[in-house]
Amino acid sequence: MVRRTVATLCLVGSLGAGKGESVRDPGACAGACLRPIAFSLDKGFNASERVVIEEAMRVWEHGTGGRVCFAPGGRDLVIEKLDRPDQLQPWDPDWPRHVALTKGGRIWIVAARIDDPGEYRALVVHELGHHLGIGHIEDTAMTYMHSTINDTPRDLWKTAQLPDRDAHAFCAVQQCTCLF
Repeated sequence: MVRRTVATLCLVGSLGAGKGESVRDPGACAGACLRPIAFSLDKGFNASERVVIEEAMRVWEHGTGGRVCFAPGGRDLVIEKLDRPDQLQPWDPDWPRHVALTKGGRIWIVAARIDDPGEYRALVVHELGHHLGIGHIEDTAMTYMHSTINDTPRDLWKTAQLPDRDAHAFCAVQQCTCLF
């Protein structure tokens, strides 16, 4: 009788196991970066631009609970600085409307068109989101992933924190089993 009860409890307790339910417990779901994204920056970026780009990377690293990590010195991601928007033309037919573009393992930034460091960081966070596989998000104000930089809330320019909506979009693409 005891065996049957224990067996029944084990069976009932195992129902739903392995379904990959989303949980919010960081202790149960500590993020782990399985493979760092090895990046290189164009030599044309000045020191302050490099700092802002690395801050944008940290937004993704912290905002995903460590599931994303970047490591300097590689070619998984190459971030290039362009002087003029028309230099985007070979990769983007809508180049006059853009200040940056992500395609494959490359991000091109037309640095001459970005003046505010918070806006610059928001732009890089946005483009890194595309590199991570995230499309545009228009269902909330609190996202870096709007289709235009002008729609990114100024609060995000100041705080440099990944909104929940962007973290959830990352998890949808990466099929995370844990929420943040």
